[in-house]
Amino acid sequence: MSSTPDQIGTSKEIALSNLRLDPSNPRLPSQLQGGSQQDLAIDIDLGFEAFAVAESIATHGFFRSEPLIAIPSPDEADTWTVVEGNRRLTALLGLSDPAIRAQFPDPNRWDALAKEAQITGAIKVPVVVVEDRSQVVPIIGFRHIAGILAWSPFAQARYIAKLVDDGNSISEVSKMIGIDKTKVGNLYRDQAIARQAAAFGIDTGPVESEFSLLTVAMNSTHLRDHISAPLGSKMVPGADPIPAEKEDALRELIVWVFGDDVTVPVASDSRQIPKLGKVIGNATGLSAIRDGKSIAQAQQLIEDEGLDTVVRITKRLTTARNSLRSAEEDIAE
Repeated sequence: MSSTPDQIGTSKEIALSNLRLDPSNPRLPSQLQGGSQQDLAIDIDLGFEAFAVAESIATHGFFRSEPLIAIPSPDEADTWTVVEGNRRLTALLGLSDPAIRAQFPDPNRWDALAKEAQITGAIKVPVVVVEDRSQVVPIIGFRHIAGILAWSPFAQARYIAKLVDDGNSISEVSKMIGIDKTKVGNLYRDQAIARQAAAFGIDTGPVESEFSLLTVAMNSTHLRDHISAPLGSKMVPGADPIPAEKEDALRELIVWVFGDDVTVPVASDSRQIPKLGKVIGNATGLSAIRDGKSIAQAQQLIEDEGLDTVVRITKRLTTARNSLRSAEEDIAE
């Protein structure tokens, strides 16, 4: 079947043994990009619950109304790389390949399900084949960034970064995936900050897993100014967003927001991040945070700054009295 204006790609029936997981899948951690098929399958099973999909396939079969989308493999003849549907492909591989499912965290339940499903590598799978990745950008963007099957924020940002770094402008990517160009620019900047932090030797594991907190932090003018981060709309593709002399400030910010092995975050949740921004925008508050004080303590120091000594003491005693009264009520209850 040839392509028409209403249809992208060509519908085919391809043997499972000729399909490959995508080593550039944006959902995968950066250290697994380019990994072996077995490593990719293990991570997808572990991180994205491929077993639930396998159960559905074993019970109901593979829905032909939702074909995989693939591109011709550049490395192997007569094989195709799946660019949309890697979770479903992992489920099929787990059901058909004993060597792969043996490496999964819970191989016994996979073995039991495989006996029930009776799937082999010869099974024909419905696939829409397209010439290159650019043809499926609107579909992936709609499903996994703008739609209800959204990827994690970090995976979204990484996918957007690839599109921009491949030569597309922020405005072009916005139109391609159907989201506001301000969000595209901000996600591009935020992933670039995470990438640059990793280059500085900063542990970005927490940043990747809680990436939305970095987005909240970069909405604060004071926090952006602290690390000299640009607005997303001002990002230069491929350029480092943070000046080299701001490396220490970036380290501070990541610890304040995400914590590290020895320090808990200063901002206990996303609602505290704007307050952190206001505090470090004041020299007294910044000094307090650097001294290990909490946001509330820093706010109190800012409020006390410039007050008459008697007024300051009276205010603090009033606060202490109110706290004691509240504690007394709790004890009584």
